[in-house]
Amino acid sequence: MNTFEQIYFLIGILSLLVGVGVAFTFVLPVPSQRVKAQSPIYGRLFLVTLWFAFLGICLQPLGFPLASAATLNLCVLLAMYMLYLTVLKRYGQVLTHKQIAMIILHLVFCEALSLYFYLGNNQLLIREMLVSICVLIPLGLTLRLIYQNIPDNRGGDEMIFIVVSLTTIGVVFGVPFYRMWLEPGEPVGTEVAFVAIFMLCLLFMLGFPASLMQSLFIRLSTQAYIDALTGAKNRHYLYRESVRMLAHAQRHEQHFSVVVCDIDFFKKVNDQHGHPAGDEALKQFAHIISDLLRSGDTLVRMGGEEFLIVLPNADIQQASTMAQRLCDEVRDAEIKVENTTLKLTASFGVASLNADDTIFDGIRQADEALYRAKASGRDQVKRAQS
Repeated sequence: MNTFEQIYFLIGILSLLVGVGVAFTFVLPVPSQRVKAQSPIYGRLFLVTLWFAFLGICLQPLGFPLASAATLNLCVLLAMYMLYLTVLKRYGQVLTHKQIAMIILHLVFCEALSLYFYLGNNQLLIREMLVSICVLIPLGLTLRLIYQNIPDNRGGDEMIFIVVSLTTIGVVFGVPFYRMWLEPGEPVGTEVAFVAIFMLCLLFMLGFPASLMQSLFIRLSTQAYIDALTGAKNRHYLYRESVRMLAHAQRHEQHFSVVVCDIDFFKKVNDQHGHPAGDEALKQFAHIISDLLRSGDTLVRMGGEEFLIVLPNADIQQASTMAQRLCDEVRDAEIKVENTTLKLTASFGVASLNADDTIFDGIRQADEALYRAKASGRDQVKRAQS
């Protein structure tokens, strides 16, 4: 196989890989958010521009040095910006007009310098150093963006972080080390460039789908434990997390309290104003409660108009004070539904757990206190009896 045949063979192999990668992005789950849904588009552009970058490398031995000089650096830099935009959209972020202008200026500046050093004095080494320095900017931006979001998005995002990190290491250390083995003025071998671009495409094709699937899994997991109407946690969340929350409190020797609350005479709201108005009232009630809770507290909708508030690191006195504050806030709030303003009240039962209690023991005690609050006239707070 002569040189030309080998180059065409490598172009064909890379074309097949890029084609598979682009086709694969069309079958991936599309995020519901509009900006995030654009991420696969830039992922395809990243793969395609990498293919054009390899084509730019191949143009030199194929007898088109000017075309190679005009396209190589531009395509490599453009590919790195496509990678940056893929990650940016992946996290639901957008570029400002100023950032777009800076990227365009960077591309034009790099291309102008590349052509200058080719047409002026044909300094191949300077051109290669130039592209290495230029691509570090989008790579650095991408690394920082992923690093800032990794704590909330494990799994696939770590794979993308590895891809970008390896690319950065290759640019900083690999290119100069490889250049040491070449004769002055000798271009980069197509085989070496093929292996580097092939591996970059392959790792991206593994990391990007993993990142999307991880995001989908997190979203589905979140939806499984969230009450769709009110946005509060649901019973499934309580069953899953109660043991862990109690174990944490016991390990750190913290108090642990629960509050059960129930909207008074809620059936009248549905009967007089209809179920849509009742649903809206439930949403606003949950919003009022959530706004007053501490960062570590949890609101759980147990069913209908009954809610549970989990208060870690709160004793019976602190929990009662919180419940009274919530009771007063609900009484004073105006619930606007359609063209009507409703006034609601709620009853609260408070219990603090002992060391050997389960959370369901606490709920049972708080339920008994809630029953006494309703029997005593509603719109009040009662503690569990010791």
